[in-house]
Amino acid sequence: MYKASKNRAKKWIVFILFLFLGIIFNLIFNAFANRFLDKILYLDSIGTMVVAVIGGYFPGVFVALITNVITFIDNPPSVYFVILNIFTAMWTTYYYKKYKSVKKNLAKYLSIYVLVVAFCNSLFAGIINFLQGIDKPHGDGLIDSYIVLMMQITGMNFYMAHFIINFVIHIMDKFICIMISYLIIKKAPGSMVQTIKNVGWLQRPLDDDMIKTISKKTSRKLSIKSKIGISLFAACIAITTVIALLSRMLFMNYMDQKFHDEAKGISRLVASTIESDRVSDYIELGEDAYGYRKTENLLYNISIVTPNIQYIFVYKVSDDGYTVVFDLDTDDLVGEDPGTHVDFDKSVLPYVEAMKAGEEFEPYITDDDNIGYFLTSLTPVFDDDGNCVCYAGADISMEDYEVYQSQFMIRLICLCFGFMVMIILAGLWIAEYHMIYPINTIIKTADNFEYEDEESRIKNVDSIRDIGIHTGDEIENMFYTFLQTIEENMFNYSTMMQKSKDLDEVQTGLIMVLADLVENRDSSTGDHIRKTATYTGIVMRKMRELGFYTNELTDDFMSNVIKSAPLHDIGKIQISDSILNKPGKLTDEEFEIMKKHTIFGARVIDQCISSLPDSEYLEEAKNIAAYHHEKWNGKGYPTGLKGEEIPLSARIMAVADVFDALVSKRVYKDAFSFDKAMGIIIDEAGIQFDPKVAQAFVAASDEVKAAAESFERNKVSELLGKDGIL
Repeated sequence: MYKASKNRAKKWIVFILFLFLGIIFNLIFNAFANRFLDKILYLDSIGTMVVAVIGGYFPGVFVALITNVITFIDNPPSVYFVILNIFTAMWTTYYYKKYKSVKKNLAKYLSIYVLVVAFCNSLFAGIINFLQGIDKPHGDGLIDSYIVLMMQITGMNFYMAHFIINFVIHIMDKFICIMISYLIIKKAPGSMVQTIKNVGWLQRPLDDDMIKTISKKTSRKLSIKSKIGISLFAACIAITTVIALLSRMLFMNYMDQKFHDEAKGISRLVASTIESDRVSDYIELGEDAYGYRKTENLLYNISIVTPNIQYIFVYKVSDDGYTVVFDLDTDDLVGEDPGTHVDFDKSVLPYVEAMKAGEEFEPYITDDDNIGYFLTSLTPVFDDDGNCVCYAGADISMEDYEVYQSQFMIRLICLCFGFMVMIILAGLWIAEYHMIYPINTIIKTADNFEYEDEESRIKNVDSIRDIGIHTGDEIENMFYTFLQTIEENMFNYSTMMQKSKDLDEVQTGLIMVLADLVENRDSSTGDHIRKTATYTGIVMRKMRELGFYTNELTDDFMSNVIKSAPLHDIGKIQISDSILNKPGKLTDEEFEIMKKHTIFGARVIDQCISSLPDSEYLEEAKNIAAYHHEKWNGKGYPTGLKGEEIPLSARIMAVADVFDALVSKRVYKDAFSFDKAMGIIIDEAGIQFDPKVAQAFVAASDEVKAAAESFERNKVSELLGKDGIL
């Protein structure tokens, strides 16, 4: 056992080193291309191709993703190509597996491989440019020079020229990458290649033909691999969506604050340069006023050192608009002369009264078709007597903001997509070697069992033993248990046939008994009764903590309610299974029958009380069973009690029962979220529920949520253990 564990450790060390070697190949060859080939080639897929061919989907994607993460640190735009590199890894794996045995027309298959990769890379690069609003060459590299030349010669637009040039370059790049990858694979030691290919196996490795055979085994519905893949995909989509939304929100908040702070800082700096006692002279005399030129030069210097600033101006506010004090010229617009009257634009109208009063306010958005989309900040300038003589303003272009936001979201989506694919493939990779291959191998071997003679039965045992599963978990336990069972079965075949016949008869009898029990049992019970009992305990403790019904909430009362809570739906034992477990909405007649479970429950417990007269909790059980569907407003059933006419225990159970029904999945509905269920409890307070009970239940939401999650974890653990996955 120790030797086997040591050998597995060595295999994993070789495998991990192989992955990092693939990453190093990518980085080294890419650095070489950047330094000596003027980035005309990329050579960043060589390691990915080598690892994908030898290791498969997950290792190839891992190398591609980690390579991009590393290059992202030094070159953030490289993150855009995460999706492309992952596609290259997956396409390489798929193509190699499908055509590795092809000997004829090899050039044709390689050409198809290269053309597909080049086309997808070029197309995606164009899409990224389009999403970022890039519509012209933005660098001085050799590729951009070719694009410009193509546009000049052919008259093509930027996107078409960009696609064609990149398509040609990617054809050359991927062809060279294939050649180098082929040489590396050929020179790789055969033992190392075999170790890497077999590293995931936790049983006797299967050849490709056997893998194809066991993979063709169909399931009645979904295979384990499909279920795991769907679950991982759904989980990754959910997590990725949440991460993307939260990241976008945080980024936008950060950028909003950054732009607001920058705008306010500049407008305040502009305000500090204005000599308030000279504003009137500036307006009247303009450039001839003493100090005007000096102040204007200072303002120009401010605009130069702050590239995000689009416009700087100083206006005096009047009743019907502005009077220009300073309005700096820009490359796109000539400023107004001092003393010019300017009407209020619509963006500033909400702030006019504040400006007249000389108040300072937060920056606001200016959206003008003539001058553009800006964040405007205005800072009042006061004279020595504290009077506002003008406002200093600064406009920051919000187009940069939108570009930053677009770049951030595209990069975030690319990264999230890359990690999502890697997580899904990692999960499937582990599932294949830990569950799917072992189980399918056992199934396939069992399908080939022969019982005709002793030799065949011995061969059956040997074929199972040769599988050699060593997953170290329930799968391995199942394997050895199965092997032991088969061995015993072979030695006692004749006897087991008779026992099997007897067992069939017993099973038939048990099925009949269970079928009779199911006829009188609600399929939604089970955890429901334990959860509602737990919730009643939580809400009663919170009610006593809040001072609600303290005279009634004695220790005995609380204990009786918790004990009797599981009996609240006992009357359903007399409801027809066709109604009780109907997947759709009940008809009016069916619902009237369903409502009688409260009356039936009270009768059943009455019979129990007559047999066990000293059981105090049965009195509360009767109240709960009979009245837990009564409503605070008197519109419940079976008797239409209202308010405190309804026994307190039933009012408590009503909240617990409805809440669990909301957050639990039923055959006729999906589970509601915890927050939505709590919202319904709040909305129905004073209508369906005792408002004090509802208030206490909501106040104890943390405990309720913890209890609900605990039940869910236990349920999942039980299911996983039952299925032999853990």
